[in-house]
Amino acid sequence: MKLKNMTERITFYSVQTGIDSDTHQTVDNQPVEEFSCWAEVPKLPVREFVQNSSDVGFRKESPTFLVAFKLPKPIQSNWFIKWRDKKYQITGMDPDYKTKDLSSISAQEVVEDDSNR
Repeated sequence: MKLKNMTERITFYSVQTGIDSDTHQTVDNQPVEEFSCWAEVPKLPVREFVQNSSDVGFRKESPTFLVAFKLPKPIQSNWFIKWRDKKYQITGMDPDYKTKDLSSISAQEVVEDDSNR
């Protein structure tokens, strides 16, 4: 594991039912921070970029995060990731049980629907 490549700070958080401090009413979908850690966001290989050149899109919409295998808490598949002020849903996890070095986490950007406002 090369720590010098882990240059991005990500935050894992869950969504739970909570109580609004102002109105004292029950609020659904209250974000609760679980923990933060350093991660590596590997770049897309040139070969893969050239093969998928017809697919228009940005890599940051579905990044892969590489984090340390040992973390303060086990990551749950229903958690979300906050990275660079954007929210990502976890779509896949691949822990390396053989070397216990890194875990790979695939994610997809969550686009908030503003039509309800």
